[in-house]
Amino acid sequence: MELPARVLVYCQLMGLTKHPATLVAIRPEGYYELRLTFQDGRQHLTLMPIPQSVLVFTEPEVEVAVEMAIER
Repeated sequence: MELPARVLVYCQLMGLTKHPATLVAIRPEGYYELRLTFQDGRQHLTLMPIPQSVLVFTEPEVEVAVEMAIER
């Protein structure tokens, strides 16, 4: 995973549902460090608690073809 990354944030604690943000870092103290754009149009640095937050990356995973080997 490369940072910064564009994500959608779900956090009931802050009343956010599918809120676009940029993930800057994952802090060892148990927080996501995010840049959120609020209604005033300005970006604010925000620390979101990991246990109460869900992040969905906006870029889909690259599909990797899995070869199945069958032993006989």
